[in-house]
Amino acid sequence: MKWIILIALLGSLGPLTMFLRSQPKYLLHACFFMGLLVFFLDPYLNISPISWRWTGAVKGFEISIVDVIAFAMLFATGPSPGRVPLGLKIGFGLYLAAVLIATLGATQMTPALFSVWQLMRAVLVFVAVARATAVVKDAPIALFAGLGVGIMIEAVLAAKQYAGGNTQPGGTLGHRNILGLTSHFAVMPAFALLLAGRRTKLFAFVVLAGAVVALAGGGRATIGLYAIGLIVTIALSIRLKSTGRKNAIAGAALLGLLLAAPVMMWAIDRRSDAAKASSDQERSAMIRAAKMIIADHPLGVGPNQYLLVANIGGYSSRAGVAWNAANRSAPVHNSYYFITGEIGFLGLIGMITILLSTIWTGFRAIKRVGLGERPDILVGVTATLIIVSAHLAFEWLVATNYVQYLLAMCIGTLVGITSPLRQKAGAAKPRKAASPAGGLASQPS
Repeated sequence: MKWIILIALLGSLGPLTMFLRSQPKYLLHACFFMGLLVFFLDPYLNISPISWRWTGAVKGFEISIVDVIAFAMLFATGPSPGRVPLGLKIGFGLYLAAVLIATLGATQMTPALFSVWQLMRAVLVFVAVARATAVVKDAPIALFAGLGVGIMIEAVLAAKQYAGGNTQPGGTLGHRNILGLTSHFAVMPAFALLLAGRRTKLFAFVVLAGAVVALAGGGRATIGLYAIGLIVTIALSIRLKSTGRKNAIAGAALLGLLLAAPVMMWAIDRRSDAAKASSDQERSAMIRAAKMIIADHPLGVGPNQYLLVANIGGYSSRAGVAWNAANRSAPVHNSYYFITGEIGFLGLIGMITILLSTIWTGFRAIKRVGLGERPDILVGVTATLIIVSAHLAFEWLVATNYVQYLLAMCIGTLVGITSPLRQKAGAAKPRKAASPAGGLASQPS
């Protein structure tokens, strides 16, 4: 069955590419389905021709329907007219160098290469989304509409699972923490468009779906950052432009958060004090183990190797991590410690540079990207990156294909939307240098 699905996925690449090239209007549909299907990859839309029973997050050389759509979008569009921000180039260069160095020193080379392969798949999605966003006006709307519909379906499934007795529902993603983190990528852009009064019905339901996901799962970070994310989105949206309608919607949202505070506290407090204390103790123990690993391996233990080294190397035992499958099969619940443990301090610097540079690019460009829906999408994307960066301090999930794909989509959208600004800046520089009178060319705003 696996090989049949794999052949079908690969066989669809050529026809899909030719179809999108001959019918560019359907690039919007490709963006929509890329956003939607990222939530539903397992078990049949993400196939691994080479797979291991492995302790790490990446268990094989995987190929997914998202990869096929990204390749088809890439081949069907020409090169993007814009440029990638310098900070993003530097950050990714550092991160990639760290990955390659750590891979060469990994205990198990093959699973390390699994992780490298997954990173390249995320880069593919980034390039495809950046190109599509730069050349197709409504591509970002289609992408986030797909993400929104996906999170609405997840909310229904999570509510059904909770009603059936599962107190920590994860929808199709299997765990509430994964679902909670991924929900931010749909909710913040939807709320930004809702504030601007654009496509209000769909995106109002997306914001509501995010609340259902957060409350049903009961994760403290998800609930808190959902609320903070809405506030950050409001602040960025008002920075873009303050209108009476926007202020009214923002006021209603803040009032709704205030009235929902007891429900949020109930969702958090339904876990016993003993359970929360035990969770906090285990997180602290995992951080102690991560600190010991980092001290012994400043260049990292290798991609996809963290759990192997933590357990076999005795770090988890010495740090006091409980000896049970749930705790010993989970890495440190902090992506920044996790990244440093796997690919070293260079990788941590690269990741932080990627996040900070893209957030800064989005923040600076909000008022400069023109009219229409794109500035509001940029507000949502920037808010998403801020909230996700904070949430990663509570979860290791940056290693999963879900989060890597979604980060690639988010950053790709930001780069595509802001690319005309860098194109203008690049065009202005030669004029300045070639001025025979020594006068200054007009500077980009």
